[in-house]
Amino acid sequence: MTPKAKKKLLITDLTLRDAHQCLLATRLRTEDMLPIAPKLDQVGFWALEVWGGATFDTGLRFLKEDPWERLRALRKAMPQTPFLMLLRGQNLVGYRHYADDVVERFVERAVANGINILRIFDALNDLRNLKTAVKATIKCGGKVEAAFCYTLSPVHTHAGFVDLAKRLEDMGADAICIKDMAGLLAPYAAYDLVGQLKKAVRAPLHLHSHDTAGMAVATHLKAVEAGVDIVDAAVSSLSGGASHPPVEVLVSTLQGTKHDPELDLGLLTEIADYFREVRKKYREHESDYTGVDPRVLLFQVPGGMISNLASQLKEQQALQRMDEVLQEVPRVRAEFGYPPLVTPTSQIVGTQATLNVLTGDRYKVITTETRNYLTGLYGKPPAPIDPEVRQRAVGEEKIVERRPADLLGQEIPKARKEAGEPIRSMEDLLSYILFPKPAQEFFELREKGALKEETPPAGASEPQAKEIPPVPLLASTEFNVFVHGETFRVKIGGAGHLVDGKRPYFIYLDDHLEEVLVESLTEVVPSTAGRIDQSVGGRSRRPKAQDPGDVTTAMPGTVVKVKVEVGQRVAAGDTVLSVEAMKMENEVHTPIDGVVKAIYVSEGDKVNPDEVLVEVR
Repeated sequence: MTPKAKKKLLITDLTLRDAHQCLLATRLRTEDMLPIAPKLDQVGFWALEVWGGATFDTGLRFLKEDPWERLRALRKAMPQTPFLMLLRGQNLVGYRHYADDVVERFVERAVANGINILRIFDALNDLRNLKTAVKATIKCGGKVEAAFCYTLSPVHTHAGFVDLAKRLEDMGADAICIKDMAGLLAPYAAYDLVGQLKKAVRAPLHLHSHDTAGMAVATHLKAVEAGVDIVDAAVSSLSGGASHPPVEVLVSTLQGTKHDPELDLGLLTEIADYFREVRKKYREHESDYTGVDPRVLLFQVPGGMISNLASQLKEQQALQRMDEVLQEVPRVRAEFGYPPLVTPTSQIVGTQATLNVLTGDRYKVITTETRNYLTGLYGKPPAPIDPEVRQRAVGEEKIVERRPADLLGQEIPKARKEAGEPIRSMEDLLSYILFPKPAQEFFELREKGALKEETPPAGASEPQAKEIPPVPLLASTEFNVFVHGETFRVKIGGAGHLVDGKRPYFIYLDDHLEEVLVESLTEVVPSTAGRIDQSVGGRSRRPKAQDPGDVTTAMPGTVVKVKVEVGQRVAAGDTVLSVEAMKMENEVHTPIDGVVKAIYVSEGDKVNPDEVLVEVR
């Protein structure tokens, strides 16, 4: 028998992006990537995924790093290996649709700064939302890896995925990616799907899957048998669970076969050893929900989404209700038309499910993103939305049938006028458009020369001295304390009301909740409304809710928009402000008709459920 032709398996490494996004809340800093970059560049990977997804947001918001600078630094350190990024179609790396001029300019700048391959997908598999990004990538000389989101539901079939792949190829895709973001693709299902795809499209097939259910290695191997061309993996020290299969295992398993990737196991071991040490620096960001969890096959909640839900429930002191939320997620998903659970739909469905559980009244509180989704502003769902849910959530609002981005005018000229200083470049302007508040805060710190390292060096035996500018009382609610080389995360979860001269503060020490009573050191001040009891750090305390017209929030969060003024007449159900909770905006409504008598908050204020935010009489 003549031996079959050798078909070397190509591997993309995800260690610098998706792996730490899944396991370490995307907190891996550039300074911990650069020392190992030359060795990653020597391995011979088909590509390195280094950018996109949540890295952009997290860099600006938490790490105080410029994501564009990261890309340029990595490109300089790794000149040989192609760079891949994850792009959410018309959402880019954000959570809403952006105008075509923003998409085109972002893609152009990404390619100019070092990206070679753009993996482009849409959370709803609505291919209208990929069109602009695909055309822009081709125009700029980048390679298009068009992806469809794999999921399980009564309306998703392998035949449907094959049809999507054909349409993606017709759009100009250089490669087709099966994006299994929750690790739902079983081994024999992978064999069948890849086999069907190989018969239907000529473009190379790339498999992306997670190990959430514990079957990723088997799934990858069956896909290889069926003819898949490229697979994703991560070095072993940042693999498994919510992350991806370990690259060393795939290389070892296929060694000596016709699919042998021919990668150096010794070099891969050195890289894994490096990240094993680096990971210790980020243990405060590890979640209890990033390991193997076969429940994903029941609830279809991706590992990254589970850890996010756990974090959100901890903030609400309701982690014990996780099982209720997990059971509510598939119910909401079905009512929403079975969207694949991937950013941003995973956040929309997960946050709404959490609100439904915690408020005890399904859809009593509706996030802005839920409203936008149900009115068609994210695209067309795979199946019809439950009409009763849509009616309760958005009433008679008109449903958008066309491509959502067609409703948007050009954004760049307007943003250029709004942003002002200190915008230095088109990259800065794009960062501002994508994440206005985090970007502005980052730019201000950059101008002051106040961008400081957050994470202590690995193996540090002494506390690392830092220059910390003075901040007002309670301006920061979360910080790290370094004692003899150990890092303790301390978070002020909230404050209760003053009773007998003492106020309870809820403090988390490494996620363990403690209640501390603190004697008031501030003077009691009179309230314009007669109910504000004291001043903290120069700011008045808000009154406790007592009357029907006291407007409160259902969940702790941050005020992002006040939409009324004192003296304004409002009707029951009108939106008076928006509060950001669990990464989503929640509209807060007045419960009665009346006139706004007092407003106790400003944009940026932290608020709790028992406080009056707006007083209507």
